[in-house]
Amino acid sequence: MREIFKIIPNLPGVRVYNFAGDYEHSKALCDFCEQQGHYLEIVALEDKIYEEVKGLDAKVRRINEDKERYNQRSMNFDTIIIDYDIHRLNDLEEFFKKIYRMTKNAGSIIFEIEENELDSMIALLERCNYVAINQIPSEGKLYLGAKKLHGWTKV
Repeated sequence: MREIFKIIPNLPGVRVYNFAGDYEHSKALCDFCEQQGHYLEIVALEDKIYEEVKGLDAKVRRINEDKERYNQRSMNFDTIIIDYDIHRLNDLEEFFKKIYRMTKNAGSIIFEIEENELDSMIALLERCNYVAINQIPSEGKLYLGAKKLHGWTKV
């Protein structure tokens, strides 16, 4: 997972959002963001995960998947890393639409997929108005990265 962090821009004022899947990944991201001087917000979609990550040195919240908006104060994020198992979500398309609205123009989302779902995930992201969709092999896993190139289309 640390290899994936290289995708996060090394610029001042970068905002990173993490859908936590477990303590280890969120802790590693927290340490990385602290070293780089990035703002990090971690959210947990389950009570168990929230209990694991709530002590990390970042803004940590527990939210429900069906919440209308995932971000507070209309903040937009440069990079959104989804460690949470997306297969556990009730409505994957709605999830990606909500994330699209909270991503800065030219911002990235990154999440792990199985190789056999590559085509269907690319099609889903395209329906949700993401562009520059790329496969990112890392440490024996396959990640998918996508960008919000512009905000002209409502999702």
